[in-house]
Amino acid sequence: METVTQKELLERVKMQLASFLEDPQYQDQHSLHMEIIKTFGRVGPNAEPRFRDDFVLPHLHKLALCNNQQMVESKRIDIATQLFEAYSALSCCFISEELMVNHFLPGLRCLRADMEQLSPEHEVILSSMIKECEIKVENKGIGEAQGSISIAASLVGEDAKTKFLSKMGQLTTSGAMLANVFQRKK
Repeated sequence: METVTQKELLERVKMQLASFLEDPQYQDQHSLHMEIIKTFGRVGPNAEPRFRDDFVLPHLHKLALCNNQQMVESKRIDIATQLFEAYSALSCCFISEELMVNHFLPGLRCLRADMEQLSPEHEVILSSMIKECEIKVENKGIGEAQGSISIAASLVGEDAKTKFLSKMGQLTTSGAMLANVFQRKK
């Protein structure tokens, strides 16, 4: 019997889940969507990062967006509650700035819009999560700017070190000459 590598198995799972999420015949399958979101929340934090980044986060965003248009309030709160659990679980994972901006934050904002009406106590938590994510994105930009400053500072430091060592190399063994190295030029 043919052995299946984990990568092949993951591809099969991804294809099956994609068919459930994207095929029009499954669009109104509330219980199926509930189970998929539960699964994303349970396996997402421990899943292979590429699977999480390329599949789980974009689909959670789509599900949150679709839930905003759900007219049946009981279904809307069911999905919103499962999305809240999934996003809470995934918030502890490393998420790239691009995914944060394109999928994670927009999905959280869609979910917050639902929770404003359906569950104000969850809305407060979501607002806090959104603020934290926005700060992470802002700080990443600041960190990159500081990175270039620290490179410049290290270059200045290297230049000073080189000058100092060249002066030390020019010294003969006289202790008096060593004292001259530390005198100011006039």
